[in-house]
Amino acid sequence: GKVCNPNEFCGPSKTQTISVTDAWHGMYQNYTMGFGGACDRYDPPQSPWCSDSFYLLRQLPEMHARSPSSIKGSQHLPNYPYKNATGAEIHTWRVGHWYSWMFEVGEVRKAKSEPNSDSAGGAQTHSQPDEFVFSKGGHQGGEGADVGWEWWIDNVFEELDAPNEFFFDEVQKLLYLYYNGTNVEEEGPPSSVVVPSHASLIEIRGNQSHPVENIKIEGVGFTASRPTYMEPHGIPSGGDWALQRVGAVLLEGTRNVSISGNEFKRLDATAVFLSGFNRDTKITHNDFAWLGMNGVALWGRTEGNDGRGGDQPRGVTFADNFCYEVGMFQKQSSCYFQAVSAQNRILRNIAFNLPRAAVNFNDGFGGGCEMGENLLFNTCRESSDHGAFNSWDRLPYVTTIRNGSASTVPAWNNMHHNYIVANYAADGGCFDHDDGSAYYDMNHNFCVYGGHKSDFDGHSKVSRNSIHAYPVVYNATCASVGTQKLPPRGYAEKYQGNRCILKPNNVYLEFNDMNVTELNDFNKMEAGFNGGNNTLYVAKGQVPIVKGNKTSLTLQQFQDLGHDKGTKVVEGIPPPKDIIEFALKMLTSASATA
Repeated sequence: GKVCNPNEFCGPSKTQTISVTDAWHGMYQNYTMGFGGACDRYDPPQSPWCSDSFYLLRQLPEMHARSPSSIKGSQHLPNYPYKNATGAEIHTWRVGHWYSWMFEVGEVRKAKSEPNSDSAGGAQTHSQPDEFVFSKGGHQGGEGADVGWEWWIDNVFEELDAPNEFFFDEVQKLLYLYYNGTNVEEEGPPSSVVVPSHASLIEIRGNQSHPVENIKIEGVGFTASRPTYMEPHGIPSGGDWALQRVGAVLLEGTRNVSISGNEFKRLDATAVFLSGFNRDTKITHNDFAWLGMNGVALWGRTEGNDGRGGDQPRGVTFADNFCYEVGMFQKQSSCYFQAVSAQNRILRNIAFNLPRAAVNFNDGFGGGCEMGENLLFNTCRESSDHGAFNSWDRLPYVTTIRNGSASTVPAWNNMHHNYIVANYAADGGCFDHDDGSAYYDMNHNFCVYGGHKSDFDGHSKVSRNSIHAYPVVYNATCASVGTQKLPPRGYAEKYQGNRCILKPNNVYLEFNDMNVTELNDFNKMEAGFNGGNNTLYVAKGQVPIVKGNKTSLTLQQFQDLGHDKGTKVVEGIPPPKDIIEFALKMLTSASATA
């Protein structure tokens, strides 16, 4: 796609809408996609965020492909003014800390001094900040916004003021390096420097009819791929991400490729990328660290919303990997990401020290994934409104994965025996099932600071036989169905057989879009939410609360209405050693699916 002029609105996109009638998908009932216009900045030039009928219950049409066109901030730069700021890069957060944009400065518009008066009535001159006008960028995320938040500048000579920083003068063809040495006068400058020039270090390409088969990549150290964040991005599906089909190791059109026992360190983009048709890829026992973007990313293709052609990564195993310090440049990054991909296994990985979620599902395509026995912590260290795991499901896709028949209902995803700490700003909890997420069976998980979440017409999710210690889903609660009404019968959310150690506010269930009449409506509640057989731990003398919009019931009142049978209350918060004993017993239980 061509680059959108950031100084102008690119014009209306053309919308394709495919009606879906075989199942309930709430506000995301139909598949809708925008082409051209505001989406000309993407490659390919399409996105649901450019459609005039996407997300209408929450957002406005044709709004969410935009990004800022300039910034007035020279007064914050310690080494300003610059001799030449053309080509400088501005990195900034999208509002909400959802992802980061990168822009290239095309010109600097000098501010005019404006006369005004001081408090004594004397004349003085007040200078406005200079304006950095962008010529490129703003295409690195899905749902746009008109303003950014925190920002920093790069690629200007005057800001070369700290060890390990560098600047390349393209006119003089000189590389300036602020060398990080303890005794430069005696040791001298480094004998060599590495300048990354390749986006991909290994590419394996076949096609669906003639795949490349049975390749092993083992025991290799990968480093120094070049940054690609200013290069073309596409919108992979209905989540918040923009993405590139680029990786230090790039697979397309393969079967039975094994990537095992390698080190992926100090790569400036994504380490491993699976594009389109790939089957039975095994990515195991690798070390991913200090990456500009993602550890592993998967992105398939469909015809409209029809995924039956099979041009997707399926049957991928991502197991026994060690992943940390990713997203050095693009903050919307994860250790593992998938879009338009299904039937994958994410097992026994350790992931920590991340700017956003450790694992991200950008859509609900096909389902049939297993995520088990992983350790995730220290996620969302630089962002918010997210969780250690995150998912969206805003576009219905047709596959045959669930039962062999064409359907927009995916197979269930099994999320089991994970140990997840939703610390830092993982305020959506351990499993942040956002916007429409459905068909997840979460069982036998130890979640610290995280509970059960559903919002914006999410449905058909189960939390069972798990431990939620001091849970938070934006607010302190064991389970939250928020910013939506309850789903209809047949699509209920379920919270059953769990241990929940409540925080001091004692909120057990939160339905923040339901009034007192709806809370007391037996049929509506039983159709949309099924709780029961949970064990709740509260401080002595306290009672659990079921909270609605400006109203609440005690657990006993809620049970008197016929709900939540078998749930019991234990007075006294168990000490940490007891909570750990509960967790060890559950996590080491023999059954991975029961």
